Amino acid sequence: MPGAPLPPALVCLVAKQTYLLEAVNTRMPTPEAVAMSMPLAVRLMNERRALQALLHDGAMSRAALARRLEITRSTASSIVANLVADGRVKELSAPAEEDAQRTGRPGIRVALDPDHALFLGVDIGAQLIRLCVVDYTGALRHGDAQPLVGGQGPEAVADQLARMVADYRASLPRPDAVAGLNVAVPGVVDAAGCVSRAPPLGWGQVALRDELQARLPEVPVVRLVNDANAFAVAERHAGEPAPPDEALYILIDEGVGGCIFAGGRMVEGAGGFAGEIGHMPFGRPGHGTLTGLPEAFENHVARGAVLTHLARCGGTADTLEALSMLLAEEVPAARKVLETWSADFGRGLAVLATLFNPSEIVVGGAVAMLFGQPRAACRSALAAHLMPGTPVPGVRLATLGAEAPSVGAARLLHEAAFAAHA
Repeated sequence: MPGAPLPPALVCLVAKQTYLLEAVNTRMPTPEAVAMSMPLAVRLMNERRALQALLHDGAMSRAALARRLEITRSTASSIVANLVADGRVKELSAPAEEDAQRTGRPGIRVALDPDHALFLGVDIGAQLIRLCVVDYTGALRHGDAQPLVGGQGPEAVADQLARMVADYRASLPRPDAVAGLNVAVPGVVDAAGCVSRAPPLGWGQVALRDELQARLPEVPVVRLVNDANAFAVAERHAGEPAPPDEALYILIDEGVGGCIFAGGRMVEGAGGFAGEIGHMPFGRPGHGTLTGLPEAFENHVARGAVLTHLARCGGTADTLEALSMLLAEEVPAARKVLETWSADFGRGLAVLATLFNPSEIVVGGAVAMLFGQPRAACRSALAAHLMPGTPVPGVRLATLGAEAPSVGAARLLHEAAFAAHA
């Protein structure tokens, strides 16, 4: 009878046949189609998590990546397909170890492509310009150091730095792989790319990022960073164990800079001035006036202060290397300078330990070689100026050498790229 409902058994049969017919005639979706169906925010989040997993754990199969991210294998495959198409990830020819003993088709490992992007870091010192390159996997790729050839003026330094970067780009098979440039400066910088002051260079209110960008139109000059902050970032990457959450990093060369980590995060202060420990009052005049503040800490312990003090004690040395030779020869003037430096440096560490209560203090820079000789004297002076019962932080020499600020500048750029996945 027209309009009468079908019997339930017939309804079930028709539905089953329709389902089977659609299953035969419909192709399984490709990973790309699955990826396109994901909400954009979720897909980007998963891609960023995948990149970070490959960065920290190294190459792995798609199945291992799925387990690592706690997602389905199909989702992992779609994420990898997108990242391979984008050039960020590549497949390796060798199968994954976890699949080597299994029967059937072995899984293929995927890894970050080191050539996808290169991150440049430059450190401008009072005597040298250092260039460092970190690839997409975070590995150091290139390093160069050149003495300042045109003086310390901003324009001359910008010209030389731009030539160094241009020469490096010209050596690459893909110059456009250079993703950007960060520059470390021995002084205070702001978010606009201006050097507010850099006493070792004699700079004040220099729009350095604009100067560099005008000379390097094809390379994004991303940011300027204080050299002590860059040193701290590089040093925290250098050690095998996880760096402490509460730590203080001190860079001693022409001046004295510091970087404070609290709760695992860098403390920069309201205007970026946090960590300028070289300018803190020390209570008595030192051996120079680098910053125009006679009682500043760096006028007691920085390079110029040390060599000036040596001359006042009757010794002769124009470099720290020459002073080191005098110390090896047990020259009395050199020994007196070292004893005074150790006492003053230990006292300064006590002030910093009281203010910030770090679990570790890391000392780097050219003048750090003085700390390497009388460590016990520095630690004794540190402990002597603390209240009884106050924990004495560990103090150690930095793992990295003079290249640390340039390495740290590049690593900051690398970190930012993975955080943003831009």
